Amino acid sequence: MKNTVIAYFAVLALTGLVTLSIQGASLLQKSDPRGALVLIIVVGGLLLTFLYGVIISRTARVKVQPPKAAKMPGVRTTATTSTADYDFSPAVVWSTIRPAEAAIVDGSNVAYAFTVPAIPDGPRERQCFFGRNGGISMLEIIEEVPERLAVTQSIFPPDEDGASTKTVYRLEPTARGCSLTLESIVETPDFLMADQQAMQRFGDSYLEGLWVLLEQRKLEGALE
Repeated sequence: MKNTVIAYFAVLALTGLVTLSIQGASLLQKSDPRGALVLIIVVGGLLLTFLYGVIISRTARVKVQPPKAAKMPGVRTTATTSTADYDFSPAVVWSTIRPAEAAIVDGSNVAYAFTVPAIPDGPRERQCFFGRNGGISMLEIIEEVPERLAVTQSIFPPDEDGASTKTVYRLEPTARGCSLTLESIVETPDFLMADQQAMQRFGDSYLEGLWVLLEQRKLEGALE
């Protein structure tokens, strides 16, 4: 009964946060500064939810004896790789793709983005994104080598089918600049299959859009 009540209130809280995010995105589109405040409140609610989950999880591990190992369902892994060369140094490309705010570009669905720093002995660094349609997404930086490697894991919204999405960014210096390899990895239950063609299109489109953005910033710098 207690778990049912907690789940009920969790659903109500999530519904409220989604409603607020839509309102915040709408205000931002109207250049209303209150939009940013509303989105900050939404992120605060999400972070409190994550921290509460961490605390409950640690408490449960202390109080409850681990159950007998159960047979785990099979996992299907789908991966795609896209690579592009740029006439820019790894440092320049890294500074362009690393910040959460890099997702806010012309033609992007992202209206607002920011970074939540890592917490010692707690969650790693997280990047939050608010779509122009009110959608919310969040990813976690699970591995990083500055100007060389970044690995991200999508953590919100949770996939209803239990799919897990990881993205790997690899930068390598070249004679003309650098190459960036984008690897997308999706794990699903073995009875499901990720859309590999859609994954490939996303990777190719991302690298092409990055090239356009780098060239645009190069021109803007030349005009200053």
